[in-house]
Formats: sequence, C-alpha cells, structure tokens
Amino acid sequence: MFSLAAAVLVSPWAPGGTAQAKASDAEPLPLLGTYRFAGGQEEMQEVERAIDEAVDEMNVFIRGIARRRLREPNLPTDELRISLGSDTITVARTGQPKVSAPATGKRVPWRNPRNGNELEVSHRITPDGALEQKLIGDRGVSTNIFTISADGKLSMRTTVTADKLPSTLRFTTTYVRK
Repeated sequence: MFSLAAAVLVSPWAPGGTAQAKASDAEPLPLLGTYRFAGGQEEMQEVERAIDEAVDEMNVFIRGIARRRLREPNLPTDELRISLGSDTITVARTGQPKVSAPATGKRVPWRNPRNGNELEVSHRITPDGALEQKLIGDRGVSTNIFTISADGKLSMRTTVTADKLPSTLRFTTTYVRK
C-alpha cells in the first residue's frame, strides 16, 4: 500500500481526459504546487497512533511486520508536490516514488519501483473540487483525498483498507504551500 491525500467550484476536467479550464475559472486547479509538511510532531504521533490502532487486534507475531509496512509509506514527508501534465496528474512526495495517472479517474497499472508491487492507480477531481488518488492492489486499497482550506493549507486524508488488516487505517496530514 502506498499512501499516500482543492476548492474548485467547477471541475475543469472534461470527459476524454483533457483538462479544459472554463473562462470562469480563475485558476483551473488551485491545489497544484509544492507544499511542506506543517503538521508537526502532533500529526506525526497521530499517524503512529492510527497505525497502532489498525494493527492492534493482529497476532502479536505479525503486528510488528504490519506496523512497519504501514508506517514507511504513510508517514508524512517533508515535501509534497502536485503537478499537471497534458492530461496527467502527478503526486510526488520526498523519499517516495512519484505516482502519475490520467486526470480522468481512469485506472492505470503502476509498479512501485521500491518493492515491485503492482497496483492500479487513479486520480480524479471530485465534484467538490478535491483530488482523489486511489492505489488498488490485490490485498487492499489506499485512498488519499487532497483538499485546500480557505487559509490555503493542503490536507491529505488517507484511508487504507486491506484484507489482512482488522480495521481501517485513517488519518489526516497537513501541508502549507512553499
């Protein structure tokens, strides 16, 4: 699993995969840009607590393995970048592999270069203007919802479900524009 999370009044994404900004859109996708982690130690501890709760009911012998596998891709990174190609959204986090997918929500195959896991990835803009990123594997799904608050902070809400995980992992991390 990989973790991996915009206030646009009108979605600029047209069917067929091309981004088309409408004349009324001052900025087609306000969440594009580079951000730095702003949640501090409190959010780091909250992610750790959420991971501990998600694995708490697991057998003591596999709990530590599960915790390590969830921790590495889900801890906040120093920097997060959301960019747009001709019809592709890319989410890049310091120390993590870049994830690119069509802006249409279409699932595409993606191989994690770190561990070789094969997943399907999708990116789409929701009706309320958030960016939804899904990473779907044989054993689970990781969803990140990225939104921009009125004060310009980027929130990444992460949800991880897996067949061997006794409960859903949920947490939110916060970033500010660089």
